[in-house]
Amino acid sequence: MCAGMDLAQRGGQHIGMNPIHDPAFDLNLLKVFDALMQARSVSRAAGLLGVTQSAVSHALARLRVLAGDPLFVRGAGGMQPTPRAGRLAEPLRDALLAAARALAREDAFDPLQEARVFTVAASDSLQTVLLGRVLAGLAAPGMRPALRLRSLDAEAALQALDAGEIDAAVGYLPRLRRWHRRQVLFSESHACLFNPALLPLPVPVSLQDFAACAHVVPSLRGELSSFVDEALERHGLRRRVVGATAQFLLLPMLLTQAPLMATLPSRLAAFCAGVAWLATSPLPVPVASYDVTLAWHSRDAASPALQWLLARIAEAANAPPAASAAA
Repeated sequence: MCAGMDLAQRGGQHIGMNPIHDPAFDLNLLKVFDALMQARSVSRAAGLLGVTQSAVSHALARLRVLAGDPLFVRGAGGMQPTPRAGRLAEPLRDALLAAARALAREDAFDPLQEARVFTVAASDSLQTVLLGRVLAGLAAPGMRPALRLRSLDAEAALQALDAGEIDAAVGYLPRLRRWHRRQVLFSESHACLFNPALLPLPVPVSLQDFAACAHVVPSLRGELSSFVDEALERHGLRRRVVGATAQFLLLPMLLTQAPLMATLPSRLAAFCAGVAWLATSPLPVPVASYDVTLAWHSRDAASPALQWLLARIAEAANAPPAASAAA
């Protein structure tokens, strides 16, 4: 079926169920064969390969056994290929060139030439405040890559990384495995978001005002409590939660209609304030910040295309966060 399979025969019999793994099938022999085809001399072939003449002679003996054919015989002008060797020459050279190309270092990724589609998993909030900036760069004239965004929780994102279904994941990813590579993009805090027309509170919002407000909470699983309630309890306070939604980006639309308070990641709160004429304030109760991490699989770490994508995401993370439109 191919030259490598053709050579992997002895006396017309295949050398085994998997000839590629047979110790007799040595890819170095193919280099010797190609050098002999070019040089038609054991000594000149040795010079091309940078080995001794005896090494070439020994390799030729092994090739003859492997192929069941003399392959090269002495004649006028040096070693002459047999008809079998002539039939093998082109496919073997093609195989060697293909192997060299496959093992060569990949060229740098050129987004003006390659129409690569990247897939990244992130929450809808990070898609908005971070990956939207990457999309803005892809919208520049001449850019050919595209970005496919998927909303996955942390565990599902890591499973998708392992399965090769996504190129990277962005978010709070505390359970990365040893085969995952990572880069911390930024440390995120939390902020209050509210409609100053419906909740005319002074900024910064006081702890008492914060606890007295009706709240709507972002919750992927629909819980009506969160780390904010635990923090309030440490101060002897409780808040009233009247709603929960898994759609973080629905919250600013709800706040335009109702006198509610929401607690969101600071970058998302600032973004929502800017587009929906809402107000932000520092969270009046201390809660821990968290790292937003960019993760990818180690098997893809050397890919120039992936490295280009990771660099674009890191650049977006380092850009100044959006400012609030209301104080």
